[in-house]
Amino acid sequence: MKKIKLGDACEILNGFAFKSENYVGSGIRVIRISNVQKGYIEDNTPAFYPLETKGLEKYMLEEGDLLISLTGNVGRVAILEKEFMPAALNQRVACLRLKTDKLSKRYLFHILNSDFFEKQCIQYSKGVAQKNMSTAWLKDYEILLYSKEQQELIADILDKMHLIKKLRYYELQKLDELVKARFVEMFGDPIENQKDWEVVKIRDIVTDVRYGTSKPAVEGGRYPYLRMNNLTVDGGLDLSDLKYIDIPDNEKEKCVVRKGDILFNRTNSIDLIGKTAVFNLLDDMVIAGYIIRIRLNDQILPDVFSQYMNLETMKKILRGMAKGAVNQANINAQELQSIKVYIPNMELQKQYVEFKEEIDKSRSRIQKSLEASQELFDSLMQEYFG
Repeated sequence: MKKIKLGDACEILNGFAFKSENYVGSGIRVIRISNVQKGYIEDNTPAFYPLETKGLEKYMLEEGDLLISLTGNVGRVAILEKEFMPAALNQRVACLRLKTDKLSKRYLFHILNSDFFEKQCIQYSKGVAQKNMSTAWLKDYEILLYSKEQQELIADILDKMHLIKKLRYYELQKLDELVKARFVEMFGDPIENQKDWEVVKIRDIVTDVRYGTSKPAVEGGRYPYLRMNNLTVDGGLDLSDLKYIDIPDNEKEKCVVRKGDILFNRTNSIDLIGKTAVFNLLDDMVIAGYIIRIRLNDQILPDVFSQYMNLETMKKILRGMAKGAVNQANINAQELQSIKVYIPNMELQKQYVEFKEEIDKSRSRIQKSLEASQELFDSLMQEYFG
């Protein structure tokens, strides 16, 4: 099988060192490392430069440009779509533009978006705390050169698989939105409290509040170890990157979590502070120090409390009370317990939990379908790209 170097196939452009103090409310969108995620552009917190800025001609991007992260989570690749234009390239993000008709852009995107390519980027990047990938290495990277017809066929198949996965994610997102909408419909907004529920502070409805352990994870540890990245922003648990830990028997009770416990992420970036989840697994786990374990009394059900804390209204309150830097904000146990919470009618709480359990069954079916689609996608990527 023939191969071609990326440097021979593409023009590889470096970005400009834009200054954050010059950002404005609208204008030329600055595409930064944080915008380039695996397979897509993330733009929740856009940054702009004035439209009249001079000297940016060689850094201006075009619709359909392939972008790749060079620092931090190296090797993430995305295609710039029309909705983000006009846009310019920030430093430590590279732009790849095809300069040969031997390659299909869609085919190239799928190669660069493969797990294999990402692992290669990580392996050959320098740095420990923060990886840095050179464009010199990128230019020498060789990719398989199928015939143009085969490239288009491979791209068609992978595009369809990608669409199936995207639709599954969309279904999961809509189910989450349905649960939140049903919660507000049944109980009302936390601030306005239209239904005039009794309002108490969290300290009035807990039986136990404790921090997790500061001990590090160890290879072959006895207990599964939940860290802040294992809590999702929508109130779930993600165990795809689960570590393990050893804890002396006399310390276990201080940091163990059991079915029905509430997990609160007390330290994180300002955007992620306050992630809250119900621990709903049968086997005990141990929590890290950036998590607070909460055990509730019988006034409010765990699923109701967790959803309350994950409402956007409450997220704004949590972000407002968090102390510390943007990348390391914190809410301590005393501050957490001072937060107000309404106590809905228990029968309504039970009805909500029953509704949520039915939605969770649908979510589980979709999740299994998504996992099967991902396995097939991974298998095809391995077959085509090795």
